[in-house]
Amino acid sequence: MNAKTPINAVLAAVTTLAVSPASAADSAPESIVFSGEVTPKLYSFDYFKDTGPRRTQFLERYNYQEGGSNDSRSGLYLDADLRIVGSNEKRDVFVLERQGFGAYNHRGMLKANSDTLGLAGYYSNFRTSTGGLNFLRSPGVVDQVYGVGTGTAPAYATPVGAANTQTGYAARFNNDDSAQTLFKVDRTSYGLGLALKPTLFGTDFTAALNYDGYKRDGNRFATYVLGGSNVTNAGAGAPDLGTQQRWRGFNMPVDEKMNRYTVNLSGVMGGVTLAYDGSVEKFESQARKFTIADPATVQPLVITSINPIHFVPDSTLIANNLRFATRFGSTSVAAGYGLSILEQDSFSAQQRTLGYDTGKIRTDSAYLNVSSSAINGVGLEGFIKYNNRDNDSSFPVVGLIDPAGDQTLGVRINSIKSLNYGLAATFRPSVWKTTMSVGWRHEDKDRDLTWSTARIPLVGGVGNVILPQQSFYREQSKSDELYLSLVSRPMQGMILRVTPSYLWADETGLVAEPEKVFGLKTKLTYTASNGMLASGYYNYRDRKNGNNSIASNTAGALPTGTPLTQDMHGTQQSAGASLNMPVSEWINTTASLSWMQDDFTSYYLRQGRRRFEAPNNAISFIFNDRPEYKVDTHVLTLGGNWQVNDLLRYNGDYAYSKSKGHAATGAIALALPEIDERINNTVHTLTLGVDYEISKKVKLKGAYVYEYYSDQVYHDMTSGYHALMFGVTLGF
Repeated sequence: MNAKTPINAVLAAVTTLAVSPASAADSAPESIVFSGEVTPKLYSFDYFKDTGPRRTQFLERYNYQEGGSNDSRSGLYLDADLRIVGSNEKRDVFVLERQGFGAYNHRGMLKANSDTLGLAGYYSNFRTSTGGLNFLRSPGVVDQVYGVGTGTAPAYATPVGAANTQTGYAARFNNDDSAQTLFKVDRTSYGLGLALKPTLFGTDFTAALNYDGYKRDGNRFATYVLGGSNVTNAGAGAPDLGTQQRWRGFNMPVDEKMNRYTVNLSGVMGGVTLAYDGSVEKFESQARKFTIADPATVQPLVITSINPIHFVPDSTLIANNLRFATRFGSTSVAAGYGLSILEQDSFSAQQRTLGYDTGKIRTDSAYLNVSSSAINGVGLEGFIKYNNRDNDSSFPVVGLIDPAGDQTLGVRINSIKSLNYGLAATFRPSVWKTTMSVGWRHEDKDRDLTWSTARIPLVGGVGNVILPQQSFYREQSKSDELYLSLVSRPMQGMILRVTPSYLWADETGLVAEPEKVFGLKTKLTYTASNGMLASGYYNYRDRKNGNNSIASNTAGALPTGTPLTQDMHGTQQSAGASLNMPVSEWINTTASLSWMQDDFTSYYLRQGRRRFEAPNNAISFIFNDRPEYKVDTHVLTLGGNWQVNDLLRYNGDYAYSKSKGHAATGAIALALPEIDERINNTVHTLTLGVDYEISKKVKLKGAYVYEYYSDQVYHDMTSGYHALMFGVTLGF
């Protein structure tokens, strides 16, 4: 076809605005030639070796398929790809594309481009599945493994009818009220953007307006924990009926959307580059709001109340960022300031009843970066960053959890302030054409915390709260880091990169914040004159933290006992090599092998009571074990393509992945060996494809995909999938 065909005439009209010249003085618009192709496709798929259509198998979670008869196990369905391109002598001025992989997995994009304007749009629809075989391994059905009726493993169970003493607060999943095992969520994202180019204004000024949004619909499995005043209690020494209702699960709908509007402005004034980004983002959830009153209607031990369960508020986020950059001779300066306000727009029934209607978080941030090459052969850089996150929500909120006390059982974060600064120097020694950077970074983080002290007032003491010595949360964090970045070219086509670093912290506010970290990243690449590309890498990261401790207390008072340190140690390693080898002008092959290891250990501390009960009752923390998590993963990939002639092309890829190790050792592994101890699974993926050109406007396409997941621990999770696609591409 040519530019005079009906479809090209229509598309030319659509793009007239975007591709028109900047002014009438310009020459007539260049002619636009449209071309394109449409590919109807027929898919055949089959999920095999699973436990049936009522349970989501492992390979199905992020590859949901459904045939024409609504069969999610095997079937046929039709789909189509579309691509239309309009081009002139300068560029592609119009691109429309759609890719389809079934009714629940497809995406598309639109672009229009000219000297003065740019227009872009996109959409994507994707379905995920959950809530399948993982139910077989939830604590609520462990009795299928152990043959007991307690609902959990014997070592963790509180026998039915046991007294409410210091034991029996371990993990206990009592019931699944969802009455189903299939959960699906559809996510549709979309957006549209308009760019105004400098030629439109005749200056260096640019502007962009963008809209982005998404919508999520479906349902998910949600758990909730009841206890204390939420369930009936027969009193001290009597059976703890509340324990039987403490951890439950139910079917929770998902119905939410987000809309974000963004403006970007930039330009140059008097040698200073200025930029502004502003956005307004609205999040809304239309799903049903659950309260404890909902499960109370079917669970007689649950006390009816309007306390929320999994309440997600609507919110509005307003963000503003202003940046500038300039240069003074050999010195460059860049700075910026940002302000964002996140405000809660909807409130739970309990919050509305109590009259609380304020939920706001304000974040201020600023940075300054200075770099200079004033010294010959040496580059210097310094930076400073400041961030302050302030919690301006209602506090205290008496009655939200308990009629006699405030909102928290633990700690309120009033604000978090952080200050980062650092220096770096770059050298370029003549050896191996090397570039070397040496740097130092420092971070101070200050948390303003308020600990609740009187949830239920007591005579001569405090109420049911979590005390500071019962938490690993601290107010101060301070750390320093030294690093070296080295890039060398020892020989033609070879590049070596080495980046070691070391971080140490005098104080950490969280166990997750490392006290000591040694890191190393290395990469070596080589490109040969014949087109061969080879590369290899090795990364190492060792993290430790022994700064934080937790302590026991005595009944009704605050003195601490012997502190116990939560000594955390984690090591992550990865290594790999890849090779891209062109065998001939018509054949190309690729191969890669990688290894990853995650090795983590930390103390498992045990206590006799839930921590928020400690002010009324003594609580003791003891070392129970030091379980270790260690998993090795190996991945092998092979690929190639063969252009047999100008008309026929084959391609194929194979991937093998194996993860093996243990998730627990010692007492934890002995208590739940079937659930927590071992990891041993393998995934095979094979993809074959063929393209055959019948004529310049007609091509045949075929593809075959095979996947197989083998689990040597949970054998009923072993499953497979294969699919066949046949398509015809028609060009115009």
